[in-house]
Amino acid sequence: MLRKGMRWPLGVAVGFLALIGIGASVSYFFREPANLGFLDFPTIVALHVILGAFYLLFAPFQFVKRIRSRHLGYHRRMGRVLVAVGLVVGVTALFIGLVIPFSGWAERVVIGLFGSVFVVALIKGFLHVRAGRVALHREWMIRAFAIALAIATQRVIFIPSLFVVADPTHGQIVALSVAAWTAALVVHGSLAEVWIRMTRRSGTPRVEVVRERDQRRHPGPHHRVSYPRSRDQSLEQRP
Repeated sequence: MLRKGMRWPLGVAVGFLALIGIGASVSYFFREPANLGFLDFPTIVALHVILGAFYLLFAPFQFVKRIRSRHLGYHRRMGRVLVAVGLVVGVTALFIGLVIPFSGWAERVVIGLFGSVFVVALIKGFLHVRAGRVALHREWMIRAFAIALAIATQRVIFIPSLFVVADPTHGQIVALSVAAWTAALVVHGSLAEVWIRMTRRSGTPRVEVVRERDQRRHPGPHHRVSYPRSRDQSLEQRP
């Protein structure tokens, strides 16, 4: 009951943050960049901004059960597209954060860490679903999306803080930016783990891991072991 009661507020919050992220992407093309390093690599930055907006626009619908159950073919096709797009977004984010960071070494550490987690989460989520481990696929995709959505929360924290600190110096702006990034990414990562554990079907990921281990040990066609399947797994295995 608690999980059902939280879905609507969570959906509204995700939609709100996704719109902020998309709006930030659109506004990039109508203002001077705060990071002058963007001018040195316009193609990479534009690719990151445009594809990032695409990811934030379509990724939330992958988690809507009604769409996933009624339009499974669309879910699968769009999932492949979003993984490819997300990998480009992640790699370009790492390039921007490591090569032309606005906030120096502190930003390199934060973006390098969470950007790498985002890319790894996408790859692991894709590999899990290819192997039929749907529950683990879901969990890793939640982690990836939570990190991507943190770009909006960073702005929700950072922009108001500029008004709280009267006439901030460049050093203060840099410090506020790093603090906002750190807070947003840590909060999103933590909330993703909480939600995964709240909505995880008891024992399902463990069952999938045990199934794969048994199949490796007994690859023959006559080895059959019965395992419980979640509703999502049944949907994924329908033709």
